[in-house]
Amino acid sequence: MATLLQPDTVFEPSAVLGQQALLGNLSREVLPITTQAVRMSLKSVFINRIRELGRGEIQVISVVTDGVSAEPIQLCSEVYRNVRRRTTLPIGPGGITLYRTQAEGKIPPFLDYRILVMELDDDARQAGDLLDQVRQDSQFQSFRDSLLQVTTFTAPQIALIGAATDFTLNIIAKLLKANKDDQLYLLRGSFDNAFDDLGVGFGEITQGNRNVTVKYQVEAV
Repeated sequence: MATLLQPDTVFEPSAVLGQQALLGNLSREVLPITTQAVRMSLKSVFINRIRELGRGEIQVISVVTDGVSAEPIQLCSEVYRNVRRRTTLPIGPGGITLYRTQAEGKIPPFLDYRILVMELDDDARQAGDLLDQVRQDSQFQSFRDSLLQVTTFTAPQIALIGAATDFTLNIIAKLLKANKDDQLYLLRGSFDNAFDDLGVGFGEITQGNRNVTVKYQVEAV
């Protein structure tokens, strides 16, 4: 699916790990069967550069899709005002939960996610209003309903999960009238429980570009 915003970073370790495992060069890493849930949290966002000379408004948006939870496409949006360059956003010591498994005792085989950091104009809409409009979109609801019907995780189902994530991000970009000038950083990523234990083994992950550095983590809980 064509996306309106292009990622600055693509982090899909399972693609490489899967090939190595098939060749017998790598043991598969799968979460223990005792794992009850997983959580992805945003630990910090450092703003190095913004367009405005003084202070700007920053919006952090995430889309995480798993195909098994009661809400298979989980959304998060936070707005920060009067942000100076070379500062860390005040997200709090505990970070922000971007995703948590909602199917009790059922660990998703696959996670697909996007983390977008944008600089907003003065007429920025409220974060809650934005997410409500996304959830009310008829095509979003169609993707959601299709994901709720997923029972196996072969290539077509995994492709559907990725398409749902990209489509949701496109809705957000359209609602915000976003373009490449507004985009400070966009991360596209995925984890596969068959090869990289949904990213739990990576610990805290740091990624970014010259504008933004984000730190996030997937944890078994």
